[in-house]
Amino acid sequence: MKTQLIAAAVLAVIGTSAAWAAPAGGSSNTANVLAGTSDFPSIPIIAPDGYAALSMKRNDGNFSGFIPLRAPVTLTTTAATANTNGTYIAGIPLLMPNIAQVWRTDTSYNATAETFSLRQLSYPTAANWPHFGGLVIGRVAGTGNTDGVYFGEWSPARTGGALPAPSTDLNMGSSGRTVWYVGDNPTTSMPTLTSVTYNVVGIRGVGTSAGNQPYAPDLYTGALVANYSGGSGSITGSIVRGSDSVSFAGTSIKSTGEFGNGPGGNPGTIQGRFYNNANALAGIYTGGGASGNVAFGGKR
Repeated sequence: MKTQLIAAAVLAVIGTSAAWAAPAGGSSNTANVLAGTSDFPSIPIIAPDGYAALSMKRNDGNFSGFIPLRAPVTLTTTAATANTNGTYIAGIPLLMPNIAQVWRTDTSYNATAETFSLRQLSYPTAANWPHFGGLVIGRVAGTGNTDGVYFGEWSPARTGGALPAPSTDLNMGSSGRTVWYVGDNPTTSMPTLTSVTYNVVGIRGVGTSAGNQPYAPDLYTGALVANYSGGSGSITGSIVRGSDSVSFAGTSIKSTGEFGNGPGGNPGTIQGRFYNNANALAGIYTGGGASGNVAFGGKR
């Protein structure tokens, strides 16, 4: 009995509260997507409160609760075979068995990230449940349920309802497409960095072309170099996909762990932050409009 009580207590702690600093992140359009701390649906272990999360604009114009990203990652991992274009359907047993068609990759692109893609099939009318056309989640390799670092893209639900399965159209051609990033353990006091290299990937428009599919996304790749000391620092380098590239020239690091190419490291066309004692980073590029914006993430 004592052993069972201890186990129950451990599970309760794991299921209801994060062990790190409050999650932090951002999005390219806060009228569509907000980054923050999970508070719904408050299901221990599967979808607990207190972790890196997104709140999304629903079909009725209201926002969903903040949904922990570990939940769709877990559902997708359970339902889908990696790197395969099967008709994989994910859901929450007993509650909502057929929520989304899903795909995942485990190739750890650029030794940096894996991806999880979802296309919603049904839109719950009850308050707080999310609505979306597509949701693509990049997770920095080596991060997990309690120290996850996530980045990706969201699209609104398709007018007229979701396409029936199977389809790889995630509605990322929508003018409402929004890129975002969020992590469980944001770095709030920068350590010294001396020519530290981060392998980074970027996500843009998954499902919009034959060469950029949810089961085999065409990602940006590259290396960024960070230097930080005495209250100031910089990030240099670029990420590239074919003939397109995102340059980090002019990006400054703030003492609080945030970075950007605006004045003083504030958001410009690039914004983001470091996580897990600056062992990982994530952010967004917003200089390309809804169709051209890029979410990125990487690690040392």
